[in-house]
Amino acid sequence: MTLSYLKAGQLKQWLGRQDCPAFLRECKVIFDKAFRKSSVNDCPTASAFGPVPEGLKHVICGTKVALRARHSVGDIVYSRCSTHVGNSLVAFYPGGNRSSPPIPGSIQHIAVYPNQDVVYLVKRQMPASPGLVDPYVDYPHFPARLYTNALSPDLDLVRPDWILSHYARWAIDNDHVVVLILSCVSRCLSSLDIF
Repeated sequence: MTLSYLKAGQLKQWLGRQDCPAFLRECKVIFDKAFRKSSVNDCPTASAFGPVPEGLKHVICGTKVALRARHSVGDIVYSRCSTHVGNSLVAFYPGGNRSSPPIPGSIQHIAVYPNQDVVYLVKRQMPASPGLVDPYVDYPHFPARLYTNALSPDLDLVRPDWILSHYARWAIDNDHVVVLILSCVSRCLSSLDIF
């Protein structure tokens, strides 16, 4: 993997040199269009905006939106679940209230308003049954929790700055998943002096 990364870096550097052959410089133009990072957040054109779909009118304010497959905040890419399941799994603060614990959910839609505001429409991961014993509660340095495999039928409107991080989800059987909020893992690892 490291060798591939190094070769890609060398190719990128070589394509930017003045003595690079003209036909390869034309390839660089195509590479830049295909792989540039900023393409995820390019502003939608006026033709991309349309009426709010019927199933979303109860959540989205306004009359027109553009629906996107992806959106990035800094170097973090968020996707709707139909585009990339892993990038759709987010831990968020409901209503932006950071005094409450973050809730795991899956981004179903990414909507952009005509004023370029972006919102995510998220279905919450349903909690495990109250009588079910969560074996992960006793391990504070492994902050995983047990949830059901189902998502809520309702959509939460979530602003990008209400998101704490992505989370990992692992199905342990047909009905239950283990949820691990990745920012908690990062905090635990950085607090340990193992390196």
